[in-house]
Amino acid sequence: MKRSCSAVIGSIRKPGLFLLLTLCFQNISFTQIQPETPSPEQKIVRREATRLPAKVQVATMEQRVLSGWGGGKAEDVVPKAAEIGFAELVVHHEDSTNFARFIELGKQRGMGIYAWLFLGDIPAWKKAYPDFEPPLQVMSATEDEALRRIQADKTPGKSRYQFGGEPVNEMEVLETPLLCFHDPRVIEAFKKQIDEMLNFPGVKGVALDYIGYRNYRSCLCQTSRLQFAVYQEQHPELSRELALDRFSLETLVAFNNRLSAYVKTVSPAAQVITHIYPVYLPEPLYGNRLNLDVCVQTAAWFFDPFWNTNKIKAYARVIAQEANRYHSRPHGAALIGYGKYPVKSGARLTAELQAILDGGCTRVHVCSLNDVLNTPEAAQVFRRFFGNPNGKNAAGK
Repeated sequence: MKRSCSAVIGSIRKPGLFLLLTLCFQNISFTQIQPETPSPEQKIVRREATRLPAKVQVATMEQRVLSGWGGGKAEDVVPKAAEIGFAELVVHHEDSTNFARFIELGKQRGMGIYAWLFLGDIPAWKKAYPDFEPPLQVMSATEDEALRRIQADKTPGKSRYQFGGEPVNEMEVLETPLLCFHDPRVIEAFKKQIDEMLNFPGVKGVALDYIGYRNYRSCLCQTSRLQFAVYQEQHPELSRELALDRFSLETLVAFNNRLSAYVKTVSPAAQVITHIYPVYLPEPLYGNRLNLDVCVQTAAWFFDPFWNTNKIKAYARVIAQEANRYHSRPHGAALIGYGKYPVKSGARLTAELQAILDGGCTRVHVCSLNDVLNTPEAAQVFRRFFGNPNGKNAAGK
């Protein structure tokens, strides 16, 4: 039977020893050891690891769809991309002649071309509102200090900074300034840009990017604070921290969905893609909440340390199997990062792509497209996974 400390002390008969033990116990502070709280990404990996093995039918070559995010001259990019097996390309539309050429050459090869819209597009704001300063997102003083530290770090790889992906270091923020979508003028500016994008004959649709928070959680500008105060009044049962997470997520989802809905009002046939970036730390894989055509979520990030294949497979599984948890419309797609530093070997790329396919994803997006095209070893790996022996691209039909 368990006995309390006072009961043990009280049972001691020797007065001197009793006094000594009493003094010792009085000077001991007992701290309850709390189990380590797993991060959202750790929860995803652990949950998927404990599930019963799913019967995942690895997609055939004809079922796989490869999409690339990049740029360059259409005459240089499109033929190389088609030869590797790319079915879709996401490129910027500002050079109207080059963008129209992308569409023309893509059509010849059965390849869909999307216009790239991103929340850091300050010129788009200035074009819509030339007389007003852009409403940029605001971070805390501590986060601003972290930004200065990151910007000052000129070492290769910036001390394992993740550039908007899931952080490795204690505090990371995005270097790129972002507009605050809580300001109602921001969506109006992007509606004007969407009008421009969809005015190109033959464009397949719009691809959204950088729709998120610079500190990966929230915005602290005055507009955001005022809207959050109203949200708090409407949800008195929530703690401030939980209320802020929910407010930030709900408004983030709503902004994506409003952009998607607007695209359909302009052109019902146009497709809407989004890449979930930068990471939203309270819920990294929130993309299935978005009502659009294809939601691209990161399954294998660019930088050191590379994600282990168990995590890649677990993320791919969620991306594929839970794509229609909230909406019937979306397809899930896995993003794989490939860049110049550090360069992933052919074996590493092969392992990552195989883990994505083993997780059930048939759609894969890669950024940077141009780094793949310009690296023969990487191009060969993607060709092996996505090259169509019939020379046709599924997404371009």
